[in-house]
Amino acid sequence: MNKILMLILFILMIYIDRKRGVKLFFSLLLNFIILMIIFYMTAIGFNPIICSLLGCFIISLIILYFVNGKNIKTKSSLISICIVLILLVFLIFGMTYLSRIAGFGYESYEEINMFSYDVKIDFTEIAISLILISLIGATVDASIAVSSALYEVYENNKHLSFKELYQSGINIGRDILCTNTNTLLFAFLGDFMTLVIWFYKGHYSFLDVINNKTFCAEFIRILFSAIGCVMVIPITSYVTSKSILKLGKEKTIFDIKD
Repeated sequence: MNKILMLILFILMIYIDRKRGVKLFFSLLLNFIILMIIFYMTAIGFNPIICSLLGCFIISLIILYFVNGKNIKTKSSLISICIVLILLVFLIFGMTYLSRIAGFGYESYEEINMFSYDVKIDFTEIAISLILISLIGATVDASIAVSSALYEVYENNKHLSFKELYQSGINIGRDILCTNTNTLLFAFLGDFMTLVIWFYKGHYSFLDVINNKTFCAEFIRILFSAIGCVMVIPITSYVTSKSILKLGKEKTIFDIKD
């Protein structure tokens, strides 16, 4: 069944765009392999936070450079994503320790009771690692959307100042922010439909639900993904505007010399 679904996805990607469709399909496979490598390295004792940061960087490279090619748009997006990851990793680290979302919730005790608890893994670091992996996809998506649109704006009006170009990026970001955050919310609700039914059948109160470890862990991941999407918009607008105007000046200088 999985092979059939993958084949359908591959055919649809080829139908939409033959060249980029093939690249996109193989980028999905590469990203899946990278995630498996991250999980394996964590399981054998490597620091999960470092593994996740390296993995996020490699995944961003694949999504941006392998699929979209090396250009000013992808370069600006990559720089912006790295800045967001660096800024958020400290907040994620602190929030994970304060909220105590690491480990398994009460609902999982029956499933894991038969296994040994002596796994010699810091589950707080695992929780931080999962948050980092969760936010990278949405952040890359928002960043490349702003960067690409901003480049097209400049191509159609090369007399824009930095302030005007930056404001255009913010306006573009506002348009995509609503859809991105709603997509994250619906993904969260879809994944947690079974848990919501569990809460209902177990007669959990509202306070029990919002203080439940399993619920809070997933909800915090969604919130950090949304925060990443919001933060990357002004950063991408700034970096892309600077890069585009710098490239435009260099081209003008070369034209004058010629």
